[in-house]
Amino acid sequence: MSEGTTKIRTWLPVIIAVVIVAGGLGIPYGLGIVSLNHSSASSNAGPAKVLIIPAGKFYQISNNDYAPTSQVDVYLSSWYGCPVGAADSWMLLDYFSQYLNMTPYIQLNHAPFANDTAVPGLLFRTFSYEHPATNVSAKFVVNFYPYYLYNLYLNATAAGFNNVGGGTPINSSQLVATGESELNYSGFPEPIIKIIENITTVDHINGTSNASAFLYAPHKINTVMVLTGPGGTYILNLNIINISSLTSYSPQYMLDNYANMSIVQSAESSLASTMTSVSSPPTCA
Repeated sequence: MSEGTTKIRTWLPVIIAVVIVAGGLGIPYGLGIVSLNHSSASSNAGPAKVLIIPAGKFYQISNNDYAPTSQVDVYLSSWYGCPVGAADSWMLLDYFSQYLNMTPYIQLNHAPFANDTAVPGLLFRTFSYEHPATNVSAKFVVNFYPYYLYNLYLNATAAGFNNVGGGTPINSSQLVATGESELNYSGFPEPIIKIIENITTVDHINGTSNASAFLYAPHKINTVMVLTGPGGTYILNLNIINISSLTSYSPQYMLDNYANMSIVQSAESSLASTMTSVSSPPTCA
């Protein structure tokens, strides 16, 4: 179990107590406008509709706000050895470093990848800061909540940053079920857990007939992000940064040079645009 579990559990009752479901707006993403919702018209309407989710793009799935007032919550569900989480971690560092000294909240990592390569990446701890006012929103608090489901080698549960290879062993056929079970210990609010489960095990990745958890062997709950605030709820499923483009670099090299890399800057720009959308209250027509 991740060492952050106990800490995260302490704020779970508070978040659930103040969750607000708000009406919302449409969304800018770099390549278009999307607004879909998992919820059914009524409790008797049957299972939620299966959505088609684009890979590697920030995408609005709901107008609902699952964060407290004047707050944006960002949830990262990943695992210690995930190359997707490793690649996209540099986007997160590039964005959040503009507002916060990230040194206390990151740990260098090297995620195993194909053909005996590895992907340089970062592991994150929970953090919070006050985002300054912009031309589209007032000041708001940003909370970042990461949780790691599996260990470095995808054969056990996560056992903390000081033991990324350890944990309770998992049979490869049980990775999806175990990941879903681990999410229940994450401290994430129930609506966020349900979104993560839906977009990894139910919704299909665009161009395929599979949910992302079942695209690659062994099947597992893959790395995703959920961002929620006054402007609605957005997700990122699968990597926005090309994984293979980073395999020749060490974690320390990336830490020293990520801010000057166009592939990181492009991804950070998409995240920044999405954060603006998430934080912007709906406007009346």
